[in-house]
Amino acid sequence: MSRWYIPDGYIPPASTGAEVSHESICVLNDTPDAVMFTLTAFFADRDPERSEPITLPGHRAVHLRTADPAQVGGLRLIPGVPYGLVIESDANLHLQYSRLDTTQPAYTLMTAVPPRG
Repeated sequence: MSRWYIPDGYIPPASTGAEVSHESICVLNDTPDAVMFTLTAFFADRDPERSEPITLPGHRAVHLRTADPAQVGGLRLIPGVPYGLVIESDANLHLQYSRLDTTQPAYTLMTAVPPRG
C-alpha cells in the first residue's frame, strides 16, 4: 500500500479577475495497468471522510479539482474550510498538489510533490 500526505488543504473561498481559486491533485499512472486510489480528508472539527475509489487507466494522467465532488470520488470539500488529505493506492503512482489563490490581484500558485509514506 502506498500513501501520500497533504496536510495543508484549503480551497480559497474567493476569486478576483477571470481565474478561479482552486486546488488540484495531479496523478500520473506510468504503468500499463489501471490503478485505483482513494482520498481521505481530515478536518479540525469532525470525523474524516473517505472518497469512493477512483480509477486511473494505465499510461494516463488526471488533474482532479478538489472542489468538484465528481472528480474526487464524492468528497465534499468546502471552500474556506482547512483540511488534510491522505491518498492511498495499492500501486505506485506519482502525485503533485497545486493551489491557485486568486483572492488578490497578484495571483499565487503553490505546488508540491507530496512524499510517499
